[in-house]
Parts: sequence; C-alpha cells; structure tokens
Amino acid sequence: MPVHAAGRCYAPEELKAEQFLRLHSELMVITVTCKQSSTGRDLVKPYVGFTQRHTKAIQKAEATLIRYYGQVYGGDGTSRLDKLRTKLANEFGQVVADESAPVFCARARDKVLAMYESPSKTVLEDNIRLYRASLSYEPLCKDSEIKTAAATVTSDKAHPSAKKKRPKTEVEEEDD
Repeated sequence: MPVHAAGRCYAPEELKAEQFLRLHSELMVITVTCKQSSTGRDLVKPYVGFTQRHTKAIQKAEATLIRYYGQVYGGDGTSRLDKLRTKLANEFGQVVADESAPVFCARARDKVLAMYESPSKTVLEDNIRLYRASLSYEPLCKDSEIKTAAATVTSDKAHPSAKKKRPKTEVEEEDD
C-alpha cells in the first residue's frame, strides 16, 4: 500500500499520470501472470497493442512524473520514475502472491482485453478513475498548494537560472 511522504503532493495532472502508469503496470502483471484470457486468448498481443496505442500517453505520464520528481527531489527525476515503476509492479505482484495466481487470474485476466478493446478516450479519461487518489504514492494537493506550486514553476520560467523546486511545507522524509 502506498505511503505518503510529508510535505509532498500531486497536482491533478501528476495524480492522473501516476494512475495511468498504475494501470499500465497492472496490465503488465496480469499479462505475465495469467498469459491467457478466460476464453484462452493470448494476452501478450493485447497488452503490447495497448502499450503501442497509448505510447504517447505513457510517455506524457512519465515526463510529468519525471518533472515532478526533479522538482521535489532534485536531479532529473528519472531514477525516481524507475523506482515508481518497480514499486507498482511489486505492488501488483504482491496481490498475486496474496491471492494466488489462479484466484488472481480468475478475477483479473480479462482486464487486459477490456482495456485493449476500449476506445482510447475511455481508457484515458474514465478507466484510470478506478484507482482512487488514496492509492497514489503522493496525496492530491489542496487548491492552495497547487496554486503555490504553479506560481513557483511560473516564477522559475521567468528566471531561467532559478532552480525549479516545489514548496516544502514540512521536513520531508526520504522514501525507498
């Protein structure tokens, strides 16, 4: 279960980015674990098709989180994104371990096909809502925090030499 670090929060687009990557990771774990749909259809091709169809959305989500992690933690943010991807895969892998692969697959295996066969707009706007904000690794910012963060980024753009950082409201804990 995700742990929220003190003083950090997502703007709505950052939360949406994590939710989309969460969905993508879940579909990967389902594909690797279950291999076939309930009707015996191979899941690899639909998973690859889903990934190819949504490559731009995946790249945008990754870029959004890389930018966020760079602002919050410093650096380029890529290693933090890699850690997130690993955490998400492990999170879904733990669900498989807790339920057992046969129980997990009986419940989840057809989600890959459903996402693959869904119109892109439905996947991007509706289906990621399956993941509540409480499942994210950062809480959603309150309106005032979003405005402060946006003002900081806007101010940094006006002064290119300024280092981009989100405001910190508390002492931040380093998470694994």
